[in-house]
Amino acid sequence: MQTNLSFELEFAKAYPSFTSKLCKSASNLTPREIKISMYLRLNYDSKQIQSQLEISNSTYFNACSSIRKKLKLKRNESLTNKILAL
Repeated sequence: MQTNLSFELEFAKAYPSFTSKLCKSASNLTPREIKISMYLRLNYDSKQIQSQLEISNSTYFNACSSIRKKLKLKRNESLTNKILAL
């Protein structure tokens, strides 16, 4: 099993500008919200992300809701599509 730091380093190698673009789009994201966004960028589904981060379904969906608000997404805009576009 990868450590958090190992995951983050490997992610940064594969997507070097993602985190900076994400933080420019929403500067007040929490570390958990950034990590969830990283997993969304890797096309993980909600169950996989919950398992990797060892969080509950409600914690995951609350975090996604918060990310959507911080990115100023409208109801009909996809969080995953926004993340993939960064």
